Amino acid sequence: MDKNYISIFVKTAVMAAAFLIINLLVYQIPDLKGAMENFVYPLPVVYLLFFILSLMILAVLIKVGAKNSGQIGYVFLLLTSIKMGVSYIFVRPILARSGENPTEKVNFFVIFILFLAIEVYYTARLLNNK
Repeated sequence: MDKNYISIFVKTAVMAAAFLIINLLVYQIPDLKGAMENFVYPLPVVYLLFFILSLMILAVLIKVGAKNSGQIGYVFLLLTSIKMGVSYIFVRPILARSGENPTEKVNFFVIFILFLAIEVYYTARLLNNK
């Protein structure tokens, strides 16, 4: 694999770690201090799930781009749809408890959108390299 593509994985890991630390620091604010205690999934688990899914999507897109760059957009749409399905299965317990703690629901979807933005950015870069 090209050095440039390995740097994509490293940059994604650094961004994920940075956002996790920022997110954990946000929950140290006195008004939000107790909000994390009742979460269904700990924050690192949610970040790890989306990080792994993002790495898998980016790896497949890089492979597809090397063989047939015209199909990157379609593969991205398919993989993002699969990711949404996996995310829905993962978020169902959170949605069932949404009346108790809406903070976790909002946090989950913000993390989803964050990793989706990272994937879109790198997908656009792969498409522009055609």
